Amino acid sequence: MRSVLFASPAHPGQLNPLLAIAGELSRRGEPGLWFAAEEEARDRVAAHATGSPLRFRSTGETVLRVDDELYAAMTRGPMTTAGLVALARQIRIPEVADRVRARTLEQIDEIRPSLMVIDMLNLGALDAALARGVPYVLSLAFPPSNVYLSRLPWDYPTPTSGLPRRLGPRQRWTNLTFRARLRLSLLRALAGQARHRRAQRIDNAFGDPEKYSAAATAVFGYTVFGLEYPFPAPEHLHLFGPMVPLRDPAPGESPSGGPGQGGELTGWLDRQTSVVYACLGTLARLTGPQVRAFAEALAAIGPEHQVLWKLPAAQRHLLPGPLPPHVRIEEWIPSQLDVLAHPNVRAFVCHGGANGFHEGVHFGQPMLMTPFWLDCYDVAARAVDAGVGLALDRPPHVDASEVAGKLRRLLTEESFRERSRHWGEQCRRAGGVGRAADLVLKLAASH
Repeated sequence: MRSVLFASPAHPGQLNPLLAIAGELSRRGEPGLWFAAEEEARDRVAAHATGSPLRFRSTGETVLRVDDELYAAMTRGPMTTAGLVALARQIRIPEVADRVRARTLEQIDEIRPSLMVIDMLNLGALDAALARGVPYVLSLAFPPSNVYLSRLPWDYPTPTSGLPRRLGPRQRWTNLTFRARLRLSLLRALAGQARHRRAQRIDNAFGDPEKYSAAATAVFGYTVFGLEYPFPAPEHLHLFGPMVPLRDPAPGESPSGGPGQGGELTGWLDRQTSVVYACLGTLARLTGPQVRAFAEALAAIGPEHQVLWKLPAAQRHLLPGPLPPHVRIEEWIPSQLDVLAHPNVRAFVCHGGANGFHEGVHFGQPMLMTPFWLDCYDVAARAVDAGVGLALDRPPHVDASEVAGKLRRLLTEESFRERSRHWGEQCRRAGGVGRAADLVLKLAASH
């Protein structure tokens, strides 16, 4: 019997696309589904087993911890090498990558999967699949161009630069020099870990993403060209749009196909006329000035517009004081998909994470992009170029008058909603989670 083993870090940015595909296969009743992730993902994996079993295998404690040092490096702004270098070193820490590789080898020997579906940041699982000769799908939960640096023309925006697609003369020079600095910084930073990996007889010593892509049976991306800037992509790269279920939800269900959000929050949304939803991701650690600027801006757009602001409890003390009644703050939102799909939600303040951005497009939401790290700068540039949103001028700096002014434009200029709806339709035509699940089954059956 064929079996499929999914392997991902526990962080939602990497985990969610694979959970959606695995959940769709479970909903269809497909047998032989396994999911390997860090222990903290166990309950989330279990929640997606709505049909056939989705068996969980733990790879231990969480590998990718964004501590203060890593977060500071990641949030220095666009066109800085420190953040990408720090992240690359973090996912290659020898003792951690070795542990994940060893556990994945054990899981492969136990399960004997026909196919693996592996997130790009899970180097230990990728190395294990290559060592055992298991065919795998490579999952990219960020702009696919980030993996194919050697394929990108010199006038193509370098990953993490935050540059637009059409570069002026000065931007071209800046882009060229940044790409050269980035390549050199990565080579220098990873040299020591590459020596360790060679000693472990790992073929891809530097953990080069392009080599993992070349060895993959297929590569999955969760966007479409037009949102992602086109580039000379390999033939086995498949773009599906965001991993949102295709089928229309039944009464009482959410757009994700699960139980509806219901309760008091849905009732509150129903009673409003124009809601701005603000969610800055699971990693964001806003500073006092950033929180105060957002609070001032969100207060300024009322009372004609209401606000639903997802703000962690640990950051509440940074608020300048009580907010006006049109601003509602929640620590936890049961379903972001439910909120984005609600007809009274009129705009989305988004940090530029690829999953959240594409979910916003799927539901036709105009977006204010407030990027704080790495690929978020690139996603923000793509949002502006596609006409679906506006972005902060000088991230990570947040100016209250800029935020309020751009939100008013998004709420009054219909072109942003029209463009978002257009690209949402293009994403749906790409097939989404249904087409991704179909291809996983086809690939598993062929091996």
